[in-house]
Amino acid sequence: MTTLNAHADNLIAQATAARRRGDLKTAMAAARQATELATDRLDGWYIWGTTAMMARVFNEAEQVLAEGARRAPPQTPAQGRFLVQRARALVTLGRGRETCEVVRDALNCGLTDGASLNSLGTALSQAGRPEDAVPLLEIAVRADPKVADYWYNLGGVQQFLGAMDAAEYGYERAIALGDHFSAHLALARLKKWSADSHHIDRLKALKPTTIIDTARLNYALFKEHDDLGDTSQAWEYLQSGAQAARQAYPWRATEETAIVDAWRTHMPHPPVAAKTFNKPRRIFIVGLPRSGTTLVERILTAHSDVQALGELQTFGLGVKHGSGAGGRNLLDAATIAEAAKTDPQIFAQYYDREVAYLHNGAGHTIDKLPHNHDYVGLIRRAYPDALIIHVRRDAMDSLFGAYKLLFAHAHRWSYNLDDLAAHYGHYRALMDHWAAFGVIDVKLETLIQCPEFEIRRLLKACELPFEEACLSPHEANGAVATASSAQVRKPINREGVGAWKKYEAQLAPLQERLRTMGLI
Repeated sequence: MTTLNAHADNLIAQATAARRRGDLKTAMAAARQATELATDRLDGWYIWGTTAMMARVFNEAEQVLAEGARRAPPQTPAQGRFLVQRARALVTLGRGRETCEVVRDALNCGLTDGASLNSLGTALSQAGRPEDAVPLLEIAVRADPKVADYWYNLGGVQQFLGAMDAAEYGYERAIALGDHFSAHLALARLKKWSADSHHIDRLKALKPTTIIDTARLNYALFKEHDDLGDTSQAWEYLQSGAQAARQAYPWRATEETAIVDAWRTHMPHPPVAAKTFNKPRRIFIVGLPRSGTTLVERILTAHSDVQALGELQTFGLGVKHGSGAGGRNLLDAATIAEAAKTDPQIFAQYYDREVAYLHNGAGHTIDKLPHNHDYVGLIRRAYPDALIIHVRRDAMDSLFGAYKLLFAHAHRWSYNLDDLAAHYGHYRALMDHWAAFGVIDVKLETLIQCPEFEIRRLLKACELPFEEACLSPHEANGAVATASSAQVRKPINREGVGAWKKYEAQLAPLQERLRTMGLI
């Protein structure tokens, strides 16, 4: 036994050293060997699981951390530290229901340190429970007020909940503790700045050391210069930010072409229309990012029989899981081929089970993930009675709206004008294909021009009785965890209509490309 433990000690030392030098594969292998030699070595399980997190092998990380938690003494801080990391892995995998369960178990382990409470609060927010996250994040900043990330995460959740002054305070505290580039960008995007109130000089003094911080800084400078009407300087910063983002998050149009072709091949015709309705009745709002999907969600959420669940990855995860398709990508041509042969009720059952923890009993629920437009055919098969709302916006406004935001890895096509055009072509081709599958179209510009008429039309299309509250979506309750969190808390207005024209000359290549493609 002593010899085994000595060998395990050596392996754990090897794993720790490999991790320090960035050799994550070697670190995971050594830690795994240590647990095989001495299954009771919790340090081996912890190093293996957390290193897998660093390597972004989240399924393996979740399983290893679950095993470590099972072997740890129950309801102790030792078990709690495994559960904290497992919650992080689960929420990254989009498994929100399990995330909330694991957070609850972790809180029963007597954890009081700021790092654990910050991680658990952040996980709850990402799992669609921002209101439950705030108390944990507030305790975290009280436990250690000198950690910038804790203030930044608290500010972000408060912004989602509409507490803009509190969000600004949180971001400023994060910035005061160091060069927190994420907080600088979040603050720039929080509201419209003026000549008397901006952060341009402070931003220009920063010295980023990573490519992603370079992107964050330049997008922040673009936003504040744009607010001040300095379009020439703003455009220069936007170009620098987009170039850095494209370097950090590369994209290949060929993969998306294959996806569109696969949908057309494997789902050429819509299924038979539904004759009965399920409860809750599912509403999916789809479209391009920055197309007005959040506004439509807020209009419907103001209705007494409708609940917004957020932007959920759940349906796509259910397709990947239920189809048994391999590969690292959530969606690819091979996954579509397998999903087309799978009983669609498997996807519906997965989705119903995974989102049940969010449901408050309303007769209708909204899933507003814009790129669920990829799954319209499968949604229609899984939920024949689903209401699928496609929000359309002027192409140039929508694409510029995406181009001027840093989405990180979420929309990798949004950092280059040629990529924007290529993605828009794929999106239009796919939505033209899905038109026969029973999609409710809403045009943002018409909604803004004639709000009451369009809102009444939308409610009728959704078979919902008209309610006056739907005319004032800015007064609706609920978190808004999107880039539109500030805008949608104002009454419906024309602020964003034609916004791209400030940069008409600079965007001329994009406009010409779309014309050549026959898209405008």
